[in-house]
Amino acid sequence: MRCWFFVLPFLFVACKTIEVATPEFRIIPLPALNNKISTLTIPVQINLENYIKEVESILPKSFSGSEENCEGISFSYRFIRDPIAFSFKSDGLYYSVDGKFNLKLNYCPQCIYLFDKKGSCVIPRIFADCGVVEPMRKVKVAYSTKINLTPNFMFDASTQLEKFDILDLCKITVFNYDATSEVKKQVSGELIALEKEIDKQIESVDIRSSMKEAWNELQEPFPIESYGFLHLQPKGISLSKMTFSKNKVDVDLNLTIAPMVVTENIKLQRTTLPDMQPFKKTNGLDMLLDLNASYDSLSTLISNSLKDKEIIFKKKKIIIKSISIKGALDSTIVFAVAFEGVKKGTVFLVGKPTIDEKKQSVSIRDIDFDIETKSVLLKTAKWMFNDKIISEIQKVATYDLRILLNDAKETINKQLNGTITEGIDMVGKINNIQVKSLHLTNNHLVIRTNILGELKLKLK
Repeated sequence: MRCWFFVLPFLFVACKTIEVATPEFRIIPLPALNNKISTLTIPVQINLENYIKEVESILPKSFSGSEENCEGISFSYRFIRDPIAFSFKSDGLYYSVDGKFNLKLNYCPQCIYLFDKKGSCVIPRIFADCGVVEPMRKVKVAYSTKINLTPNFMFDASTQLEKFDILDLCKITVFNYDATSEVKKQVSGELIALEKEIDKQIESVDIRSSMKEAWNELQEPFPIESYGFLHLQPKGISLSKMTFSKNKVDVDLNLTIAPMVVTENIKLQRTTLPDMQPFKKTNGLDMLLDLNASYDSLSTLISNSLKDKEIIFKKKKIIIKSISIKGALDSTIVFAVAFEGVKKGTVFLVGKPTIDEKKQSVSIRDIDFDIETKSVLLKTAKWMFNDKIISEIQKVATYDLRILLNDAKETINKQLNGTITEGIDMVGKINNIQVKSLHLTNNHLVIRTNILGELKLKLK
């Protein structure tokens, strides 16, 4: 009889404890990111200032010519140009240059060819000049160049002499001869010949190497702090018609990509720079990205709100000590609720996470006891089937995504701004992150988002 006094307390304690087996977790495989080819339009700015300086330095700064005749007028001239003043209009490159020339002439009224095939002047030649003793005669020259890009990313230039005005006449009074037209004819020929030289120099500008380097760099993974590595995976490229302003060329670059974010830095197969494709404008940066919210952070949020919360069931009281998310069961998450009071133990509940797009939050809906917990409670504490525990959890089972989304936006913005490689800078901005869907893993709530923004490359 006395031994019952020792056994009964242990039986009494045992009957106050509710023991429920942990549910067997299982997840629906996370669907792959939609890596269908998408297109983003990147405004590219090419600074031509250095290229123009190079072209200017290579073009001849002077040239000369002559025409020798035994009979009539013979002449020689020299032309010198000033530095070229370049300017840009929306459709191409324009430049003007001031120049000056001098002219030497001689005149023979009649020649004989009896003793010399070249002939001999029968009277002394008359010599004259302009711009030799006095200041050289001034001229104004202007060119225009239309520039396009070929499919293999080379400049195609077409230069035309637009203006050649002689500002100071060259009239030889000693034999009443106006040499202006003859000078214009001769010098114009030289200036027109320069058109091909200008085209040659512009077309020698190596833009393809810059595009190739940019293409290779865009295949490098971009580290996104806390989220993994962003692979743009460029597949194709096209360029719009170029527009010019100041010393820069603006062109829209269409990049077809298959973006993906992976948690580890993996090696993906590289591709070489392809030829240009037909251009079609699209709307900036548009891609999918998975953001992870750990179950631990969600558990802390809910547990802090309900820790030591007392719940009364018909004069029976329990105290919630902790709530934690243990894992996933298909499309629901599993809560473990530890409690003390009239009874103690741990019960398990399941709930379905749902997106509230308006509030940018995730709420746990349709919370209920899991099957094993129901079975145990029917045998030991049927009164706990009251929805008070469920309603208390339901009140606080909301996770504000704005903090996570803003943090992701700030982090990605940092990674999208900076130097890709020497001479190539990237400027990006995330305008909006839209939550598209939710998925469950063993440790995380995965928020699949659509990132909308802008991305710009600057080639120096």
